[in-house]
Amino acid sequence: MKETALKILTVLVMGVMMSLLISCNTGIETTKTIKMSKSEQKETLPDAEELFAAAIRSQPLGEWKRGKRFVVSDNKAALILESEGAPAGTTADSLRGVVLLFDGIETRLAPGGESLRLIRFSRPEDGKAYRYNTGRDSQSAASQITGLDIPMLIDLDMVEEVDSMLRGRSLWTRTRLWYDANGDIADGLRFVPVTVTGVRPGNVVFPMVVDFTDGSGRKASVYMNVRGMSGLGAESRTFPTLFSLSDPREGYKDILPERWTLIQQGKVALGMTKDECRLALGNPAEVDAGHNWSSVIDVWGYKDGTFLQFEDGLLVNYRH
Repeated sequence: MKETALKILTVLVMGVMMSLLISCNTGIETTKTIKMSKSEQKETLPDAEELFAAAIRSQPLGEWKRGKRFVVSDNKAALILESEGAPAGTTADSLRGVVLLFDGIETRLAPGGESLRLIRFSRPEDGKAYRYNTGRDSQSAASQITGLDIPMLIDLDMVEEVDSMLRGRSLWTRTRLWYDANGDIADGLRFVPVTVTGVRPGNVVFPMVVDFTDGSGRKASVYMNVRGMSGLGAESRTFPTLFSLSDPREGYKDILPERWTLIQQGKVALGMTKDECRLALGNPAEVDAGHNWSSVIDVWGYKDGTFLQFEDGLLVNYRH
């Protein structure tokens, strides 16, 4: 009887030992995948940048004055603009780079009897008229349609206002995605001082381009987005994600100079802390958290395939 009990106990002990060995080999025991919330994914930003960005706005239709200026960013604008009685999509006009002036609002009855608002534009050089159907009634069009809501048209008044706000101003970059004079992607640096030399119209996706010069005299640009009236959309490349109004280094004086240089280049190195890696690469898309016998282990994953593994808060393995 005692021998049988001893055999059973031996089997149980061996089973427990095998389980522990497997946990040690994998490095993480009882791993739990944590999906980061939107608030966690969004980088915490100083209030000053958010307040500054809030002043950048495109007027709602109800505030437009006759003669308000827009520039066409793509020839495909002909697909949404009616020209001289021709339905949208039928004109062969080449419109890219053409400046259009707001010339008033018209009303059209929809097949269901609903009254819809149309925005009328004119081309200064020949007086040719174009119309954009908002698909909205009078009240909602006046309050909800802005210059940001008309595809392939850029609000020049908004661009000039932002130019007056930023030209000559000293800022610190928060992005490494810079563009050179030819519009090609260039290797940029994060958290370096730059001086804004001007703001100009952008493209179909980003309505503005901010030009600047860094401390070495290098000229570069970034594309900038603007939030609409609702505050939704344009989640990326708004002013607070591109620039800081003050030197971010002041908040991280304990970071060693050689590590700060890596952070500015968007690089990581073994031994970096989570905060240092977050500064270098931004917030991860997913986090796996767990532990082994003696250490807390975290694995960060990024959408571009970058992988970081931390042990007790320090980087011990990565693929970048």
